[in-house]
Amino acid sequence: MTAAMQARSFVSLSLALLLAAASADAEKLKGFYSGSGGLSEDVHRVVMVQFAEDGTVLVQQNWINREPQVWHAHWTQQGKKVTITFDPTKQFPRLAPLVMNIKHGTLVPETWDSAALGPLGPPTLAPFGGKNVLKHSVASCVSLANNDPSLRDCTQWETRVPIN
Repeated sequence: MTAAMQARSFVSLSLALLLAAASADAEKLKGFYSGSGGLSEDVHRVVMVQFAEDGTVLVQQNWINREPQVWHAHWTQQGKKVTITFDPTKQFPRLAPLVMNIKHGTLVPETWDSAALGPLGPPTLAPFGGKNVLKHSVASCVSLANNDPSLRDCTQWETRVPIN
């Protein structure tokens, strides 16, 4: 094999490996994730997160026998690391970012604000079933669990099982 052919083969192989490494490092983020957890009924909750293409995200935490908490925030992704930066609220004017790693398609919390999300943090979040694509924006969403048809860019879901 000539030196020119070897050089082309080396460059082609290098580019192929570089492209494979880049695609393996950055998993695509789904639109909607949920998870539940807690050691007892007092601290058990369901966490739902909806990501949008424009960088907005809605985080909702539903506790047993308590009002749900809803935060508007913004997200960024660098490789397999997803960072959610919360908008200030009256109850939580300065929340530390929620940082999660994408592992096997799930979001595994790494760091969080323990005052808002508990000392054990949010549970591992799995993609919510069905066609799970990013919406354009969730900036106008009030909550994720509602039946308001005017909130077209919010994920609507039903917790009741239909009776046949």
